Amino acid sequence: MPWTCSALISWLDPGLCRAVDHYCERTSEAWHAEPLNALSNLAFFVAGWAAWRLLARAKYRGDDRLLKAMISLMPLIGVGSIIFHTLATRWAEWLDVIPILLFMTLYLWFTLDKFLEWPIAFKLPALGLFFLATFVLEAFVPGTFLWGGAMYLPTVLVLLLSAATSFGGSPSVSQSFLLATGLFLVSLSLRTIDQSVCPNLPSGTHVMWHLLNAALLYHLVRLVIVNEVTRRPETESI
Repeated sequence: MPWTCSALISWLDPGLCRAVDHYCERTSEAWHAEPLNALSNLAFFVAGWAAWRLLARAKYRGDDRLLKAMISLMPLIGVGSIIFHTLATRWAEWLDVIPILLFMTLYLWFTLDKFLEWPIAFKLPALGLFFLATFVLEAFVPGTFLWGGAMYLPTVLVLLLSAATSFGGSPSVSQSFLLATGLFLVSLSLRTIDQSVCPNLPSGTHVMWHLLNAALLYHLVRLVIVNEVTRRPETESI
């Protein structure tokens, strides 16, 4: 049994032990075959640290448990992705996907609650639909479609809808969501073209997916903090 797949994982589902070779940088099965893709995930640790410092400086006066959970997920996203880009198995890919999915789900809840002020009767179905759509797209859509990026299509839709629906109440929030959408579309495009640029760029473009997404997560968390601070004038300026 290869060291990258335990007997327990193989017993649960042999398919989880399948090797994953999605990226231009990987040219062998060695754990160090994707050095740039693995090391670029340190950006998520930097983003999480920066977000935590921003939260501390802002002296956030609301209930910050959900916000702290999102910030804590940022380095976990980095950990999951490092494991995936070293072990390169299907089970390791899920370690990469799950923290991302949790962050996106929590952020959607925060958006519906704080920015759009939806009642809980609407928030719960919307959250369930988003989670289900993302999970199904990841689990069942062939990896050849958008080079495995189908699971991120609901996120693009949510960012666009958030920008559109928040415009009337807060143009600045809407502009921030538009900026986030643009950043994510650039990031997703670079992820998608990774294999096609291999002949001219052996390292590929997946590394930029990590760097831009770390910046995106920081931007989204900063939007939450700044918006809450703006609503509470007694809080120190950030």
